[in-house]
Amino acid sequence: MENVKLKRTLKTKDLVVFGLVFMIPLAPAGMYGTYLGLSGGMVALCYLIGMIAMFFTGMSYRVMSQKFPLAGSVYVYVQKGVSPFLGFLTGWSILLDYFLMPATVVIIGSSFGNALVPSIPVWVWVLSFIAFSTIVNVIGVDFMSKCSWILFVLQLVVIVAFVGCVIRLLLNGTIHFSTISFYNPGHFDISKILQATGIVILSYLGFDAISTMAEETVNPEKSVGRAIILSILIIGLIFIVITFFAGMAYPAYQNLNENTAFIDVVTFVGGKWLTVLTTITLIVSFGIATTQASQAAVARVLFAMARDGALPKQLAYVSKKFQTPIVATLFVALVITPLALLCSLGQIATLVSFGALFGFILLNIAVVNLFFFQNKKKETVTSKYIFQYLICPLLGFVVTLWIFINLSIDAHIVGGLWILAGLFYLLAITKIFTCPVPQIELN
Repeated sequence: MENVKLKRTLKTKDLVVFGLVFMIPLAPAGMYGTYLGLSGGMVALCYLIGMIAMFFTGMSYRVMSQKFPLAGSVYVYVQKGVSPFLGFLTGWSILLDYFLMPATVVIIGSSFGNALVPSIPVWVWVLSFIAFSTIVNVIGVDFMSKCSWILFVLQLVVIVAFVGCVIRLLLNGTIHFSTISFYNPGHFDISKILQATGIVILSYLGFDAISTMAEETVNPEKSVGRAIILSILIIGLIFIVITFFAGMAYPAYQNLNENTAFIDVVTFVGGKWLTVLTTITLIVSFGIATTQASQAAVARVLFAMARDGALPKQLAYVSKKFQTPIVATLFVALVITPLALLCSLGQIATLVSFGALFGFILLNIAVVNLFFFQNKKKETVTSKYIFQYLICPLLGFVVTLWIFINLSIDAHIVGGLWILAGLFYLLAITKIFTCPVPQIELN
């Protein structure tokens, strides 16, 4: 197919910020009340477990992005590391999350927008966010990258202000030091903590989105993997700091309203000025920054799968003027609009991590298979080699599988039905496997 090259402009620092914006430094604010109830107040512990799981899986991404610097992310990695069949299922599974993710952040951004300006209906916020995101993504990643930097700095300002206010209350004796967000002995339930971690994983999904930008990156073999590891560690630290200070500021979490928990804590520690600043930042962070980043990511996965023939070829069309996957970008907008308008946050939130975790499990298997079982040069196996290609992916596999098993029943039912639909679709396009499973041909 002609005209499928994307414009390369991104560098490591741009990818890191893209990933951080996707993961939203202020992400704990959006569903803090939900996390509190499930984890028994131990939200920081959930984010710590999530960071550990994602670090080892991130190492697997790093080695695969060096070998296959392509836009399809885990779809390509599993395809080449295990088989085209499992590669398709991996790409199909993560599409579930990638379609739900932009709808989720649009819903959150719109709810904050409506709370700040009740005269503007939620549906107006929804359509405005999706329209703006689509226009920015059609124009190109260079413009999107500039927007990401601005919105990232704004979030950091709010985080520093919040932490500063908590420290002030701690120093004047209004509140007292507490580690309840890491360990609450009276409410410790590992199963519920892992369920909460399964939702928290959504906040880390942005590191996968970095890999979808490989074909728009300068020197992707080095930049993509480096950006993935840096973004996981940086965002994990930010999440842990925010939730630790929030737990210390308001340890009596049972008294908080589930829907407004974090804003209630912000109001308590900083007053009206910090509440307004935080609300505005949450609106632009969820509704603008992460909507455009998540839409860009799913468009690239659709582009890669369509280029291979696994999805309709039209989705692989690239704009001659902007060098962006314009058809895939518009298609994403059409899918997420009804989801954001008709679904509630509660309906979507517990479903979002299924596809990503399913893909991460297969990715870690792919690394071990490719570099060990298919390794022809046994003399290259050193201690560093074993750590990178065996220990890290196995640890990533175990922790990710552990979280995956503990997802809610609804997540497993919807995710299982989605995988089943993918199998039927694959049977159709391969004519019950009488034709080969579509895959990209590497030069």
